[in-house]
Amino acid sequence: SPLVVLGSVRAEEEEAAARLLGRLRQARPEAVIALFPRHLHRLPAWQARLTSDGAPWVLRSRAQAPVTPGTVLLWDVFGELHQAYRLAATAFVGGSLAPLGGQNFLEPLAWGVVPVIGPFWETFTWVGEEIFANGLARQAADWQAAAGLLLHDLAHPPDREAVARQARAYVAARRGGTRQAARAASALLGS
Repeated sequence: SPLVVLGSVRAEEEEAAARLLGRLRQARPEAVIALFPRHLHRLPAWQARLTSDGAPWVLRSRAQAPVTPGTVLLWDVFGELHQAYRLAATAFVGGSLAPLGGQNFLEPLAWGVVPVIGPFWETFTWVGEEIFANGLARQAADWQAAAGLLLHDLAHPPDREAVARQARAYVAARRGGTRQAARAASALLGS
């Protein structure tokens, strides 16, 4: 079953994320959805929501064997998001469906997964808008558009090796900013 990661989902965007999750379950009932709340104190709210929505779910800490297709893995273990991106067929990075500044959407790229984010990513504008023009990240206007992009990736998986190579090249072409800033500061200080 394909794995869809919904990473770093924040409390303020939970309603939109729940709708996105529901759309994914409806369109691709065989997919396993890994839901990573940004803050673990939100787990009870997600447990109640998933139960109310009739979504089969299991806590990651209690999953002893592969889960059945259509299950939502509610992640309650620290430190596994980066590795989950490695296993993902596609990924949404949260903190971006509400005006929260976004979360690190570069992590999935390390594994060749093109991340989908919402409209809010102010904290990461230093990455540059070219990342979207180069197809290394996709920005959705809302949860519906995000669901559409994720479903597209499930139907038409990109070449992960090619994505990873392109991501490495994108980063390599932008290295050296700290050295340039240090030289400029040194010149201003006259040393």
